[in-house]
Amino acid sequence: MILVKNKIGDRRQVSILSTKKIYSGEISIRIDKFRLNNKTIKKEIVEHLPSIGLIPIIDGTCILFVTQYRHAAGRTMLEIPAGKIEKGESPKQAAIREMREEIGYTGKLSPILKWYLAPGYDTELMYVFVATDLRKINKKQNLDDDENIKVKRMKLTTAIKKCVSGEIEDCKTIAALLAYARIKSR
Repeated sequence: MILVKNKIGDRRQVSILSTKKIYSGEISIRIDKFRLNNKTIKKEIVEHLPSIGLIPIIDGTCILFVTQYRHAAGRTMLEIPAGKIEKGESPKQAAIREMREEIGYTGKLSPILKWYLAPGYDTELMYVFVATDLRKINKKQNLDDDENIKVKRMKLTTAIKKCVSGEIEDCKTIAALLAYARIKSR
């Protein structure tokens, strides 16, 4: 039996009854059976490596975004640069690597928060960094085979308007921009 205690002060007893991996690959899928509040629950869980997200600030008021085709959504989306933390990397090391690969910059990183992207079914924990004092280092991106990324520059105020209007549809991007805007306004 596990006593689950979290930041909001909720304590619950959870008994893990079984775990069965049904797929293994870049991501894995498992089926967990557990008891919660005297009920047996069965959940399909996506196991995903932790990840990072970047808010690259350039010229004090602009952010560097990426656009890329997302097959699950069936469209090209505007997003903050992001990527998986590879085995053996710290979140900061992954952020440095992704910044170089996706946007061709290096800079000073400051962690601002971390969150689960879809905790109802996915284990992915994302660490979000603000990148400042950017310096261009690569003219050519170093992309994975499934990446077709273009870098786009936009004022923070314009990006926030696009979040609120629904033009930006990526939840990590919306949450990161709104959190950054709130922190910046203090």
